[in-house]
Amino acid sequence: MIRKLTPALTAPLLLLATSCASAADEGAIDVRTGAAATQALRAAPDAIAEAGTVSIEMVMEMTVDGVDADLTATGVMDADAQQMAMEMDMGAMVRDLAEEAGEDVPAGFDEPLRVVADGATMYLQMPFAALMGGPSGWLSMDLSDMGVDARQLGAGYDLRSTLDTLRGTSGEPDVVGTEDVRGVQTTHYRATVDLAQAIAEAPESARAALEQQLGALGDAGDLDAVELVVDVWIDDEGLPRRQQMDMGSMFGALGFGGSAATMTIEYFGFGEPVDIEIPSPDEVTPAEELLGGAGGPFGLPS
Repeated sequence: MIRKLTPALTAPLLLLATSCASAADEGAIDVRTGAAATQALRAAPDAIAEAGTVSIEMVMEMTVDGVDADLTATGVMDADAQQMAMEMDMGAMVRDLAEEAGEDVPAGFDEPLRVVADGATMYLQMPFAALMGGPSGWLSMDLSDMGVDARQLGAGYDLRSTLDTLRGTSGEPDVVGTEDVRGVQTTHYRATVDLAQAIAEAPESARAALEQQLGALGDAGDLDAVELVVDVWIDDEGLPRRQQMDMGSMFGALGFGGSAATMTIEYFGFGEPVDIEIPSPDEVTPAEELLGGAGGPFGLPS
């Protein structure tokens, strides 16, 4: 049961992102087309560079081994403080998979997975970890001690990296129409993203983190075969409000041929105060202390 859940649990973590936007006027929106639309999508990551604080809601609709399942997550980021908090609700997904397998839901799998980042330190709280010999509280990992390059440390607290894939927008996107997203008028675009091009076009400050997140796909040659169909809702100021990705080809490249997923992320609450609580030392088990410097996914024993 646990092995079946691994790709469904890890893929959203690799690809999770946030953005910044300002409210658009309620009047008619200036719809970009052709090359201007392509540029708007490619520039979206830069347009949210001054995000400050932002909140996200994510829904992942998946088919795993022929079973339909959903996963939801919420998160907040404070770019200035270099902090992030995210909570994944895996309950519905686990119940669907367990029912299909004729099994009971294992203890802890119906509780949310929590991630907190404070600069280079990542904290994970996984209620199901005790089943695999892990801690019952928080597990901490110092990314700098793991040999992560300084340019990659932003991957720990910055949820916006997924938007860097838009730098690989190829061709001219289709204009689906104009739509309201959380009270803001937007233009809905549909485009194809070339992941190898996205890495090549990313600025040096973002490239290392993007390469790290896409590293499971292999080298640039492997990425040439991976194209994502991406829907993006851009407001009148060129800022993304929603992103939706068909991840079927990526799952295939990762070897999960029987899986499919669509991920939708909405961005809101820009510049609003956020409350990110860093776990206290008495709640935390350092990964190197628990594992002696070796471990499998999420720092748990292989």
